[in-house]
Amino acid sequence: EAFEAADDGTSHNDAQSIVWDELLEIIVSNVTEMPPHLARRELESHAGLRAAFERRWPILDPALLVGALWASPALLARHAPWLSAAEIELLQRGRGDAWTLADLPLIDAARDLMGDPVATARRRAYDRALASERERIETVVDYLTDADEDGESSALMLGAADMQERLIDDGALPTLPIDQLAGPFAHVIVDEAQELTDAEWRMLIRRCPSKSFTIVGDRAQARHGFPQPWDERLSSVGFSRVSVSSLSINYRTPSEIMAEAEPAFRAAIPDANVPRSVRSSGIPVRRGPADALRSVLDEWLAAHDEGTACVIGSAGQLDLPDRPRVAVLTAEQSKGLEFDLVVLVNPTALGGGIEGAVDRYVAMTRATEELVILGD
Repeated sequence: EAFEAADDGTSHNDAQSIVWDELLEIIVSNVTEMPPHLARRELESHAGLRAAFERRWPILDPALLVGALWASPALLARHAPWLSAAEIELLQRGRGDAWTLADLPLIDAARDLMGDPVATARRRAYDRALASERERIETVVDYLTDADEDGESSALMLGAADMQERLIDDGALPTLPIDQLAGPFAHVIVDEAQELTDAEWRMLIRRCPSKSFTIVGDRAQARHGFPQPWDERLSSVGFSRVSVSSLSINYRTPSEIMAEAEPAFRAAIPDANVPRSVRSSGIPVRRGPADALRSVLDEWLAAHDEGTACVIGSAGQLDLPDRPRVAVLTAEQSKGLEFDLVVLVNPTALGGGIEGAVDRYVAMTRATEELVILGD
């Protein structure tokens, strides 16, 4: 009977306190040996009752649940029967292994279903402190009432429940932190949207149920491929009304660089939207050997008192001392950034297929003035 007290939409962890309160009410209603409020106070502090209850309705940890799924082929097969044996094997990971970015939206989904155990513990501590504060005030009021011989003093006013609530000292209660990223939000703006997985889209939609979004993305920069048009892609993750506007003009990248970047890129993704450059820097794309990297940077830094440069290559292949105004990044790290000079080192080492083509395109189009390609 107590377990049915929580509404279906209440998360498992949040429902625990609701079920606990209902259980206490049921037991108290059958107690005749003492006043109800004393019986409830006794039951609330009864360690055996609490332990028995929590064995039946434990607080669950979303991260532990996701970790258990990856560590147990049997658990995955039971709860995700649509997965093949090969797919289950790909998902296997030992308990305690490091989390990945792909895990985060899954942990978030689990937390949405079962509730945040940390937040639950904080609320429980708050409720205990509030109950203790109310009990303290009630004790003081009872004392003043007993001392009031004529029954006409301020103790009469203090007997009112709303007056006692005003006497609660907020400073005696623990602070409940607010999760600034929990939502709900009225509107969400998403950049680099071409990279989001279905699980990541659901993570965002949970925080904006109205589905009022401004979405900025470039299919040409989707490292893992983007076969669908935008309206189809967004419909597949739950957006019912989609209005698409395409960018046709490129204000950032000079035409000299786009003339180098576009042909190689279209060979991998023929239907990608590549905007037309509207300006020219007058500086042709230069090429040279990989060992010319330091001299290229020294020459550029000597000729430019301001501005920034970036060396882009594959992870682990760039060994360059720190230099002022020079960043060293992988192609993936450079997404969304821009630099006056970009030096792309060994572009073929960025890989083949769509992912390699996208990384080379992204690396080349980070430059607002000059592009230098070194090696292969």
